Amino acid sequence: MAHQHFSKFACFRFFLAGLVLMLITSCDKGPGKLEDIVQGSVHVDLNPYEKVPLGALVKFRTKEKCRVKVTVTGSVPVTKEFSTLSDRHSLPVLGLYPDTTNLINIVLTTEDGKIYNGSAEVTTSAIPDFFPAIEIEKIDRSLMEPGFHLIEMLIANDGRFHAYTIMFDDNGDIRWYMDMSGVGQISYTPLRLANGNWLYLSWIDIWELSDLGEEIKKEQMWLYAGNHDIVELPNNRLLMAGSKKDSKVRRSDGHEVVTRYDYVVEWDRSANRGIREWDLAEVLDIDRSVYPEDYNLDFRVDWLHINNVTRSVADNSIIISGRNQGVAKVDNENNLMWILAPHQGWGKAGRTGAGFETSDYLLTALDADGNALPAAVQQGFAGADDFEWSTGQHAVTILENGNILMFDNGLSRNFGRKPTYSRAVEYRIDEENMTIRQVWEYGTSRGLDMYAPITSDVDVLPVTGNRLITAGNIRASELPPHAKVIEITYPDNKEIFEARIFFKDATSTGENAWGQLDVVYRGERYDLYGR
Repeated sequence: MAHQHFSKFACFRFFLAGLVLMLITSCDKGPGKLEDIVQGSVHVDLNPYEKVPLGALVKFRTKEKCRVKVTVTGSVPVTKEFSTLSDRHSLPVLGLYPDTTNLINIVLTTEDGKIYNGSAEVTTSAIPDFFPAIEIEKIDRSLMEPGFHLIEMLIANDGRFHAYTIMFDDNGDIRWYMDMSGVGQISYTPLRLANGNWLYLSWIDIWELSDLGEEIKKEQMWLYAGNHDIVELPNNRLLMAGSKKDSKVRRSDGHEVVTRYDYVVEWDRSANRGIREWDLAEVLDIDRSVYPEDYNLDFRVDWLHINNVTRSVADNSIIISGRNQGVAKVDNENNLMWILAPHQGWGKAGRTGAGFETSDYLLTALDADGNALPAAVQQGFAGADDFEWSTGQHAVTILENGNILMFDNGLSRNFGRKPTYSRAVEYRIDEENMTIRQVWEYGTSRGLDMYAPITSDVDVLPVTGNRLITAGNIRASELPPHAKVIEITYPDNKEIFEARIFFKDATSTGENAWGQLDVVYRGERYDLYGR
């Protein structure tokens, strides 16, 4: 019996030894080769939808269902893992280097954990020669928000803007861009939707596009035209700055004109119709004019120039930025709640100027101790150490604490013509007492180095809480014309990233006029892939 027991034990040891040897042998083999599991070959289709020249569609079939990981190699590699098991693969590859034979590493993992490695190559063309030159002036990645750097680039084209959404990496290399020049005119707001796709707007046309530029949906509005800014709302709806067909005002000089950029529209994409509108001419003063006439094409037609709209979840109101007037808040029924602007020049509201007194809705500026500031500051002819009104502002945002953040362009600051400075600024508004205080700012001390009288942006970054500031059109500094993207910590204003985007103005006449000078509209920090 003892001999039988020893024999069984010996067999068991022999089995374990064999198992260990098999595992060692398997480990020695390492990952399999791509060609061992791929049926046929790997196809790389560069820029398949003719809008994203630094993106490709990689297609292949496998003998087993696999998960896929792709990596574009380089000094700033880009990796994307596709977690769905499949034996038919058609995958977007983003982040290719321009004018390069790019190596794409591919890793396949089967359901039982077997790994296969391989690669593919694709050669890209150079970026257009009229694109800006990008220089990284400062970077501290340890403190920065993750992601790539996005700019909404508008290339002047002899009176028309052609739009390109550009993403560049920490070295300043352009790694992705969406070419919207085929629209033939300006298109706005590369908004990344919750589903990861991109939304673009050009007057009455709305496009939803994938990361590779595939057209997911195209809509055409009627009665309204959109411009400048879009907010994605629940239930497949959009909130946008806009114009309404044949809307007119009768000015105090007796002239009747068709206006633009003075409506906010809520658009239902499912029903393809506008379901709510806010007519800002009914609640603001259409005759108020505080800028010299040569600052705009036509102040009579474009009296307000809404460039930004945001919704307050707290009370279901909206806040609009009108470059030519100021910032205003209206409720869901278009009742005026307050006006954030210098007090100079406000009169009666209405499309015929026969409405209520708008001056009753102006906010009173307070100093840091809660005292009302002198009349010259209230009117906007002077600033104080701890308060100044915004002028020509963009990118108004409602913060979690209820404060208002915006990019203060400083257009005609204190009603002067001399360039001064631009800044990001945060205000606290007491709606019950109709007062306003300035609680934070960045940019005043930089003077002309950051002065951008038009476009521009500021955002709170979601992971770090840092603030990303884009000065979109700097032409009064000592440097050649350019834009800046700056990331700072909050609230101590430590500069941890700065990029300069130098314009070429290569397809313009060089005139100081609409569509004749390159500009950057917005800056964002995004992952390269939407989802």
